[in-house]
Amino acid sequence: MFDASKLKIPTKQTPRLDAIFAILLLCATLSTALCVYQATRWNGVQAVDFGNSSKLRTESIRSSTLANTEIIVDVDTYLAWVNAVSSGDEQAARFLEDRFRPEFIPAFETWKAEGNTSNPVPPGTPFSLPEYQLAAQQESILLEEAAAEAFEQGKDANQNGDLYIANTVLFAIVLFFCGVYMKWESPNVRTGMLIVTTAIFGFAVFLMVSLLLKVGFI
Repeated sequence: MFDASKLKIPTKQTPRLDAIFAILLLCATLSTALCVYQATRWNGVQAVDFGNSSKLRTESIRSSTLANTEIIVDVDTYLAWVNAVSSGDEQAARFLEDRFRPEFIPAFETWKAEGNTSNPVPPGTPFSLPEYQLAAQQESILLEEAAAEAFEQGKDANQNGDLYIANTVLFAIVLFFCGVYMKWESPNVRTGMLIVTTAIFGFAVFLMVSLLLKVGFI
């Protein structure tokens, strides 16, 4: 008697080549998403760095303007003092000395000490001495350096984002081959496409891992 339970129904198994392409497709999709995510984050870092650079440069200009104003005040009072001393008006000279800015006094005293009774106005000016230091001017220099550093960090962040985007092109090629390989029936063609696809995928993963190790994960 015929026993239907002993019949073996053939099952269609997924060819090994198809399974490998499916794995490559999955890995390439996840890698593409990771690269796009990292590129987006680095673009955000770039925007923040460029914004900080612009802010710092604005503050540097403000400090530089203040320093220039203070220099003008110092020069005007110094010239007035020289005129008073040259004309022998000691009262006016003392009046002006009492109104010198604190930052100007150390340089003025050092410069004035080089004079004598016969020549109360020494050669040169106090402004060329190292004692003449303006806090606003120093702050302007530091802010400008910080602005330049932030700008360079922004450029680096922009480059990192571009590298991640460039890496997605390689993964896109892998996705393309994974999607079109079934159009060819020849096993040799499919095997050749698998070799090429695997090589491109391996190279793309190598670049992505190298980039992650170099710039970090954010």
